[in-house]
Parts: sequence; C-alpha cells; structure tokens
Amino acid sequence: MIVTSTLEASVIEGDKLVIKSGIVRCDGDIRVFSISGSGDIEVGGDIICDEITFTGKLRCNGDIVCSGNLSVNGSLGTRHISGQTVRLNGVLKGHDINSRALEVHPLRSTMFSRFDMDGYEDGSTVRHITAVTVEANHLQCRTLTADSAMLRNGSAVESATCATAIGIDRTSSVLLVNGDCQRIHLKTA
Repeated sequence: MIVTSTLEASVIEGDKLVIKSGIVRCDGDIRVFSISGSGDIEVGGDIICDEITFTGKLRCNGDIVCSGNLSVNGSLGTRHISGQTVRLNGVLKGHDINSRALEVHPLRSTMFSRFDMDGYEDGSTVRHITAVTVEANHLQCRTLTADSAMLRNGSAVESATCATAIGIDRTSSVLLVNGDCQRIHLKTA
C-alpha cells in the first residue's frame, strides 16, 4: 500500500505500508510486514511489523512490536517499543523499550525555532529501558537495564543496572548504579 496524501482507516493489514509525504490515521491496529517513507502516522492501537524505516512523526497509543529493526528520524511517541535494533534521531517519548540495541540521538537545527517545529529540540524521555547495548544522547530515563550503556550530552538516569560497563560524560548523570560493571568517563563531544 502506497500513501501519497491522507489515509484514514479503522485497521490496516497488508504487506508493505509506504508513505510518501503522506498522513496515515488508523483508529485500531496496523499489522504489516514493513513501514517506510516519510510523513505523519497516528495509530490508536498497536503497530505490529517486521521493520520500520520512517522519517517524520509517528504517534502510537498502543505498543510497537517490531521483530526486526526500527529506525525513525523525527518524533516517536508510544507506550511500549519492542524491537531488535531501535534507532532514533530526534525526540522519543515513551513508557518502556525492550531491544537488543538502542540508539537515541537528538536532531540539531536552527530551523526548528524559525519554523515553529515545536518538540524537536526537547530531549527524549523514557521510563524503563531494557537492552543489551544503549547509546543515548539527551535522554531522561527512570530505570535502565543493559549489558553496557553509554550516556552523553545531558542524559540523566535515576537507576541503572549494567553487567559490563556504563559510560557517562561530564554533562550526564546516573543517581544509582547497580551491578558489577566497569565505570567509564567519556569525553564530551
């Protein structure tokens, strides 16, 4: 299915959902093999897929269950994310994330303030993260459980449990570190 303008549906099921600068509004669940393209996606239910590669705004009131990789450039808001590799360049707002690898990086541009693109300069906020590896910039998190985590550029974690290593730069903080992990002091970029 290719969307070039606006698609409104109660449920979306199929092979591929390709959005070409379009808008998708779904009241229920989206169940597809892959989601790709650019634009806006608003989902009232869950997203269940193998892969997401998307640029724009993705808002999901339910859970995102991605058996493969999830990559979003822009804004991602959801309750729960499950995926092999979760990469976000932009702003993430969510309750909890379970993944093998998590990468969170903010977008930086002077265009955001000029063109009233609210929210893109905010940091990412997640309550709970469970992953094997975490690499995060400008992330606020209550609890983090990982084998290794690297936190930079004003990241703040209340409680971290790491098995191998936890790295923080001088602008980031972790209030409580659990586990027998090596602590690494990272250089600020």
